[in-house]
Amino acid sequence: MLKNLIVLFFFTTLTVNAQDTINLNGVWRDSSGTSFANCYAIITQKANKITFSHYIEFNGQPFVEFGQGYLKRRTIKYKVKVTKQIEGWATTGEHELTLSADGKTLRGFYHDGKGNTGPMVLKRVH
Repeated sequence: MLKNLIVLFFFTTLTVNAQDTINLNGVWRDSSGTSFANCYAIITQKANKITFSHYIEFNGQPFVEFGQGYLKRRTIKYKVKVTKQIEGWATTGEHELTLSADGKTLRGFYHDGKGNTGPMVLKRVH
């Protein structure tokens, strides 16, 4: 039994260390389109767990969402819930973003609860 626990601990440590080489913690600027302004995301990473907070202004209207998910290799995937909605927009969704080789850009797409899909680009600020 002790031997099994030691082996399990060893492999768990290897998995966590592999994810530690990618550090997504920080402030990211949303650069998805010209209709968006003052758009920022804060990403918190602990091992392969991701927490995401996002503020955008779309044509001057504020929008806030948050979510949780995971990191696998260079890709983060997380579900979001909207806390400040723009009228007519969905209140739930999912994002999937892949980190560029230089670690400065997250690029991918969103799917919202109303079936809409579109591109999403975040650039590292800090």
